Amino acid sequence: MNQFEVFVASSESARSDAWRYLRRLRELDNRIEEDMHRLREIAETVATSSVRSTTEQPLRENGSPCRGGKRKRAFSGRAESVAPARDDDESCDGASSDTSLVTLEPTNAQLFVEYRTRRHRVLRYALERVKVAEEIKACGNDVKESLAVHMTQLQRTLRGT
Repeated sequence: MNQFEVFVASSESARSDAWRYLRRLRELDNRIEEDMHRLREIAETVATSSVRSTTEQPLRENGSPCRGGKRKRAFSGRAESVAPARDDDESCDGASSDTSLVTLEPTNAQLFVEYRTRRHRVLRYALERVKVAEEIKACGNDVKESLAVHMTQLQRTLRGT
């Protein structure tokens, strides 16, 4: 077995560990990127809904915007109920397509829960990524030390001939 073969055989485990860690690093990067993309979407959704709600002004009964005055009004004692309109082409359960579309949209509370969950996941992935990067660095140092030892032996062998 020549010096190069000895080096390859002795550094096999460190090199395979490094490749395994590099694959894990790529997986973590992809997961972090996917979750960050969803976090940005949630932030944009919440921002646009909050901007929309702040720009809408409450209207008086005559349609003019309310300015100043009391923000909350006492209950007037008048109750109005609106019966849902029914179409002939509704589904079997009686829910119209408009109401099913509205119920599919997530509320701000649901978005907040998803945001917290994904943020926690991104932080966990980032910490794991740091540990994996340290392992890659350690594997690289092992290979570097092994290569240095074998290179000095190879240089001595070449000088001796």
